[in-house]
Amino acid sequence: MKTISIICQKGGVGKTTTVVNIGSICSALGYKTLIIDLDPQGNVSTYLNYDKNESSYSNAVNLLEKKINIVPGNIKENLDILSSNIQISKFNDEKIVGGSKLQQAFQNNKLDIYDLIIIDTPPTMSSLVQEALAVSDYYLIPAKPEFLAVEGVAQAMNFAKKTIASMPNIKPIFLGVLLNQVDKRRSSYLEFVSELEYLLADKLLTTKISQTAEIADGPFYAKTVIDFKEGSKSKSEYFDLVNEILKKVGLYEETTELPDNRY
Repeated sequence: MKTISIICQKGGVGKTTTVVNIGSICSALGYKTLIIDLDPQGNVSTYLNYDKNESSYSNAVNLLEKKINIVPGNIKENLDILSSNIQISKFNDEKIVGGSKLQQAFQNNKLDIYDLIIIDTPPTMSSLVQEALAVSDYYLIPAKPEFLAVEGVAQAMNFAKKTIASMPNIKPIFLGVLLNQVDKRRSSYLEFVSELEYLLADKLLTTKISQTAEIADGPFYAKTVIDFKEGSKSKSEYFDLVNEILKKVGLYEETTELPDNRY
């Protein structure tokens, strides 16, 4: 089992879209996948058209309350969810004392049945993000290719480093920065990428996700890239992203067949 947290210092960088599409593709590839939504806004649940109140035992609030026999909700074959709602906000400012709540909850519930767990976090540097990092093997930072994003990436990286240093029993690995909502026609794009490459070296992911109407409209129609037509640029880019991530976390299998032709 591998656990990946998606963290960022600000909203509007495509964090939830990244979580949903990675999860959707991995499940379609045959990886049993669980999405845990720690964002009080509950955007993952909204995107996937999942009723946040469907079951009191299928949400992340109960997981943080260290209840046992948590039953994730099912979205489709190989894709489950622990949804979120505004109640999870009460954990946002709690200091982690005496161990992570999520660490204990992972031990109390049989989550090792999953190949991959992806955690969506609030767009803040808070206790909920620390909880996510405490149970993660890896973390990923999405960013928009714009000037102010460099500072946001640096802040998120610094927060993660401080969290890891303060909890010696955790060692999540930094997967890298994913550039989202890319428009290569902008004159500042190459300058921004050059600056990030200087700052991050090999921690800037090779795959970059373009800004497209179908990605922007996806949540409105509850569609992930799996539902996009053949030949879709966004679909191709996201499959490239998933392959890059699976290779980095040691889950990639060359023999894996896609459910249909990605092109």
